[in-house]
Amino acid sequence: MDADYTQKPFDEWRAADWPSTYQSARYANVSGVGIAFAPPHAISRPRSNPRGTVIAPAPPRTGMPSGVMAREVAFSIVDMISRGASAPTHSASMASMGAACIASAGARLRTGSAAAMTMYPVVPDLVRFPGSGRSGPDTYGEIGLAAHWVKHLLHYLFIYKAKARLGWQFIPE
Repeated sequence: MDADYTQKPFDEWRAADWPSTYQSARYANVSGVGIAFAPPHAISRPRSNPRGTVIAPAPPRTGMPSGVMAREVAFSIVDMISRGASAPTHSASMASMGAACIASAGARLRTGSAAAMTMYPVVPDLVRFPGSGRSGPDTYGEIGLAAHWVKHLLHYLFIYKAKARLGWQFIPE
């Protein structure tokens, strides 16, 4: 992968260490997106529980980030095949992309609930956003009925897109 996998202390990790093209360093015709790519480090400071078990949160590699990664890798592959590009022409680092997630917490249309959250960037960038590593206005969460309705709508949009129905390409990841 086009990432920096050098072992270093947490405080020396940077957002720039993360892959952006997902192309294998050894095999130019192999790319790995979603759960197929190996993150170079945890996205937040590793901690340990009272028993000493290390807890090192990993980044989300499913859902929205995987869709964005796959789309950009596919565009690069098309450019390599049809235009003769020798290297990936598109990129999508998790250090420069945002993500949204909705976790449903109930099934009723009028009384259901869900947690909706967004974060930007997925991988904290302490250089661009000192302190938390993320943009405050673009990183938030909310629980409620409106998020449940959005989750319900997204379910149908996902099925529509998966079936490649008319206009499916205009539905965001």
